Amino acid sequence: MLSYPTHGFTAPWLMIKHIFRLPQSNGVHAVLLPTRAGTRMFGVSLGTAGYLIALLLWLRGYKVKGISAIDMPSNWTAVHWGLSDENIRAISVKAEANVKKIAHKIVSGHSFYNGFIPLLIGLLLSRISLMYLIIAQLVLSKLFFASNTCNGCGLCQQICPKQSIEMVGNKPHWAYSCDSCMACMNYCPQKSIQVSPVTVFLFSYVLSLPVTNWIASTLGYEIMTSAPGIILFVIQYIYTLISVALVCWILHHILRIKPIAALLAGMSHTKYFRRYKAPGVSLKDIHK
Repeated sequence: MLSYPTHGFTAPWLMIKHIFRLPQSNGVHAVLLPTRAGTRMFGVSLGTAGYLIALLLWLRGYKVKGISAIDMPSNWTAVHWGLSDENIRAISVKAEANVKKIAHKIVSGHSFYNGFIPLLIGLLLSRISLMYLIIAQLVLSKLFFASNTCNGCGLCQQICPKQSIEMVGNKPHWAYSCDSCMACMNYCPQKSIQVSPVTVFLFSYVLSLPVTNWIASTLGYEIMTSAPGIILFVIQYIYTLISVALVCWILHHILRIKPIAALLAGMSHTKYFRRYKAPGVSLKDIHK
């Protein structure tokens, strides 16, 4: 059985890479239970998260016996406040019952395929999913910052499941490998890790700059307009990586000035959000 989160209406890079590391099989059965951000009312669309991994497993010789989305409490604290304990318990209980139902079907020898409508939606959103995997995910990983309440304890670095946090100048710095799992934000003892609309606007502005037009005016309009679209995309992609990393580096050092860090934190919506804590999950469990 494979269970993993849904990112950008599809499977995350970490899961895709994991499938290619699995040994070639000859009919070994697999069950896929991708999770999605759920609330008491609905869950965010699963998209291609289940069937993309099913396809990759099939190409490697595995036989997928079941696919179903499992709603788990949404923990995206960068966007919304943490769910209440009551809502977390209700969603978790429903998810447990759903998993037991699926397990019973599989053990009884039946196949279980769910989520065809989300799959169709995911195919329609496939371009968004692709752009998320190759660009948006990288930008999201740079939106975090540590406010002036950070004491440099390094706990965020220790519990990061992908080791994507480095302590630079006694403050956390996020690498491009960050998957925005929110563990650092939700379990920081000081509630120091924030996301601010100011940083979101700053990165959005930098990425909106028409760099390809500037290059066109420098190298010659005819050369750029005759270039294949993939060349223009590569240019924009390289610009995105360099510019986001540069802005993030500048912010990291500016935020070492406590008055500026306090000002930016005060303008952050996440400062006022309740953090999400998974029921029965401790820091020790996360760090395993």
